[in-house]
Order: sequence, then structure tokens, then C-alpha cells
Amino acid sequence: MTSLQRPLPLNVVIAGLIMASILGFVMGLTNALKDGQSLNSVSTAPLAEVSGVPIRDASPAPLYVPAPPERPKPKAVEVKTEEVAVPAAVIEAPPAAPEAAPAAAPPAQQPPPARIEDLYE
Repeated sequence: MTSLQRPLPLNVVIAGLIMASILGFVMGLTNALKDGQSLNSVSTAPLAEVSGVPIRDASPAPLYVPAPPERPKPKAVEVKTEEVAVPAAVIEAPPAAPEAAPAAAPPAQQPPPARIEDLYE
């Protein structure tokens, strides 16, 4: 008979998970207390350096930043170009279209319905 046919009882599985989590918590707590011996000394470094941010980046931003001075715009230079005489283009007219038959009268428009229900009849 395999373990798939007869799994562990639920209370055994839950007890194992609880024991594993308690064991992990205790091991983490003991390691934290071992490393905590050096935490009793007070650091003399500025708070920004302790957090890993360089002091230059941790300084407060100025409230007002003056705009950079405007540069003088360069003066416009005139460029002389020679005009070349271009002969006028000849445009041919399209052939005249034969007269179309008179257009049929547009269909009579129906008055708008008075109610919405009239649209669905």
C-alpha cells in the first residue's frame, strides 16, 4: 500500500508545520540576539550615510532655482537668390461630361416618432 492511498492524518501534518515554524522563529531569534551585541554602540555617522544615501543626495533641495540667463539670439542673415523665369504650365481641361439624366426625387422623409416604442413596431 502506497502513501497516496493512505496519507498522513491532518492533525499530524498540522503539528509538523507548527513545530517547523516554531523552530524557525527560535533559530532566527537566537541569531538576531547574537548579532545584536554590536548594536549597543551608538553610531557617529550621519543618518544619511547610515541609510546608504550619500550626503550630497540627501541635502534638501533649494526652494528657488534661478532661471539661467538668456542667450542673445543670432541676427538673421539675408540670403539673395536669383529668380528664374519659369514658363507657365499648360493645363488641359478634361473632356466635357455628357449631360446626366435628371436626378430622382429624394425619398419623402418620415416624421420623427412621438415615442420610443414607435421605433420598434
